[in-house]
Amino acid sequence: MNRKALIWLSGLAPLLAGCEDPRFTVRKPPGERVEAFRQAAVPKVDVLWVVDNSSSMEEEQKALGESFRSFFAYLDEGGADFHIGVISTDAYNPAHQGRLLGQIPILSRATPGAGEVFAKNVNVGLDGKGDEQGLRVAVLALTEPLTRTENAGFLREEAHLFVVFVSDEDDHSFGEVEYFARRLEQIKGIGNDGMVNVGAVVGDTPEVPDDCRAAKSVKPGLRYAELARLSGGLALSICQDDFAGHLDQLGFSAAGLRRVFTLAEPAIAESLTVWIKTACDKSPLPPSACENAWNDCAGRSSDVYGQVCVVRASPQDGFGFDEKTRSVRLTGQAVPPFGSVVEVGYVPQEER
Repeated sequence: MNRKALIWLSGLAPLLAGCEDPRFTVRKPPGERVEAFRQAAVPKVDVLWVVDNSSSMEEEQKALGESFRSFFAYLDEGGADFHIGVISTDAYNPAHQGRLLGQIPILSRATPGAGEVFAKNVNVGLDGKGDEQGLRVAVLALTEPLTRTENAGFLREEAHLFVVFVSDEDDHSFGEVEYFARRLEQIKGIGNDGMVNVGAVVGDTPEVPDDCRAAKSVKPGLRYAELARLSGGLALSICQDDFAGHLDQLGFSAAGLRRVFTLAEPAIAESLTVWIKTACDKSPLPPSACENAWNDCAGRSSDVYGQVCVVRASPQDGFGFDEKTRSVRLTGQAVPPFGSVVEVGYVPQEER
């Protein structure tokens, strides 16, 4: 056996110890080293809604509560273990300032009538000042002292974190957006930044459509949209009257899917090949995410991982690689679905 084959086997064996199963032998990606990762089978996610409580937000708060069933459906149908909380963008009122609101401030699968409770919680009032500080209060809500006092029990160490901002104006927090992105990533600890995702339902960027600006006085949510972009999340328009479509999309983003996979060895970036395998009884990745694809399920049992997508190298609906952190980041349509397997083939830098 040649040296390259030995390196390949030595790299693969520890990763699949205990998983020597024919389900994982269907097609292996090229590379001197192959690492395999499992996507979560059942999502565990903490969702924080940050809702603008200025005087212009009455219709939006009502629409959000009425459309919650679309968001809830993704979490519920996937069997998600979730916590959902709501805060306002108010950095001045001592009863707000990042504190979870509502008589039942932490919603979970065990909460009776969760949809009705959420509809009440998102009605955060209309007394907030005009300089909304959503980014600042989100960090306050998710850090000490609130995480060990009023907000205790909301954040769970092993759960993904999803923060959703809803506002008809831009954020006015002091500090660069990159600073708040780093603070949110640090909440889950070093190396776990892929467990944090941000979504935003805000004014269109770079410009709000004339009819929406005239009718609702909506302003572009530039800072919120930038924070969502930095986290790999979605920024959607608040000008849409029916929130159901937005919550449908946000539900997918909030479902706790892992997006970042850290390799054991420094890799030569141009050598990377990323494969996502799904079981034969599951839906494969959409073609837009795949450079190539195979279906090896013919005649095989439903639990064989026979549907293979060779992921495109692309910042949208594909994968990127950070050599400094050895991290493969998957975005958009290329985010591995629940229960899938991610395999990364590469040449270690030591072999350069």
